[in-house]
Amino acid sequence: MHWICSTCGTQQEDTPQPPRRCPICDDSRQYVGWEGQHWTTLDGLRTRHRNAIREEEPGVWSIVTEPTFGIGQRAFLVRTSEGNILWDCISLLDDGTVRAVRDLGGIDVMAISHPHYYSSMIEWSEAFGGVPIWIHEAEREWVRRRSDAVRFWTGDTHGLPGGATLIRGGGTSTDTRRCTTQASFSPATSRRWPWTAAGRVSYTATRTWCRWEPRR
Repeated sequence: MHWICSTCGTQQEDTPQPPRRCPICDDSRQYVGWEGQHWTTLDGLRTRHRNAIREEEPGVWSIVTEPTFGIGQRAFLVRTSEGNILWDCISLLDDGTVRAVRDLGGIDVMAISHPHYYSSMIEWSEAFGGVPIWIHEAEREWVRRRSDAVRFWTGDTHGLPGGATLIRGGGTSTDTRRCTTQASFSPATSRRWPWTAAGRVSYTATRTWCRWEPRR
């Protein structure tokens, strides 16, 4: 059984019984609830929650679970002429969500900003043909479920389809042309869409904010 932490929403490796602890929640930058460690499963989530998919701007769709689960994560599906990108991930995946995302062109690649968004990323990848999941090498130790779909990138930037760029951040920066990230664990990952209007604050992950520059 791939148990899911009810506090942070991270799915774990296959075990017959729930793990004793969630390493992400045990970290001092996260928390364990007052009632202690609790677990659920995908089937359990499907009985109590649903995903809402909304167009935030042309070509950008948000995916969020209702009622709120975990820390209220949301993912973004970005449609490009070179393939669709799922930026960050959420715990719940059901048949309705898969159909809706397929109607929007499916997913060609996934990219995760930091460990709070690992959630059920392997389930999402497998549902769309085992698409690659890009995570920065610095976050390797936090990956709770292993898969060949997980790809670790290094350095400060990594290109994605459609001219998007993953940018390794940490703390703050005065260079507003590029994304800056207040890292949640080790320096986290931002992403830049070059087709978004200059100066516009993007839709971002928790603790991540970006200011975009147009393609030149």
